[in-house]
Amino acid sequence: MSAAFITAWAGVGLLVGAALTAISFSLLTTARPDLRAVRAGATLLTALAFGVLAWRFDHQFDLLPYSVLAAVGVTLGWIDLIEQRLPTVLVYSGVALVGALLVTSAILYSRGPDFLRALAGMAIIAVFYLALALASGGGLGAGDVKLGGLLGLALGWLSWSALVTATVLGWFTAGLVWLILRVTQRRSRDSLLPMGPFLLLGALLTITVVPT
Repeated sequence: MSAAFITAWAGVGLLVGAALTAISFSLLTTARPDLRAVRAGATLLTALAFGVLAWRFDHQFDLLPYSVLAAVGVTLGWIDLIEQRLPTVLVYSGVALVGALLVTSAILYSRGPDFLRALAGMAIIAVFYLALALASGGGLGAGDVKLGGLLGLALGWLSWSALVTATVLGWFTAGLVWLILRVTQRRSRDSLLPMGPFLLLGALLTITVVPT
């Protein structure tokens, strides 16, 4: 892999992150103080994710759908942290773009079975999260269910093990953070954490670091 390519793709991520972050501020539903630090952090995080993905996939076509997932995911993550919601328009845009790129890859590189597994992963995770949402009585929101579908699509394309690993990692990280906040008395027992950032973190770590 080329260091120049990784750097160049990180630069693309910087531009994409800056544009997407600026546009997505219109999706906020509540008045907020100056969020320039959030905008800068999200932009840099997107650039970092693009660079890591370029290291992971090099010039493979899979770099495109997972870069889209990273860009959309970073935006969804900071909105969920601020407002504890995941805008449907962003989630569905991610599903459409990632899905279209995976279809293209399936056609160009004869990866039909991988795409069918991706569709199955999307359905399985979405149904699983829907069941959890109904059972928890609001502990898991509709946005989390939709996000689960997007992540199931992206992870199922890689492998079943990637799908399971990312899901477990996301929930484990959320549980660990909640426990730390409880021990330090920064959260009440009945308080809920926004799950989106943890599910996205588990997915991106699995995609970039964990062998599949």
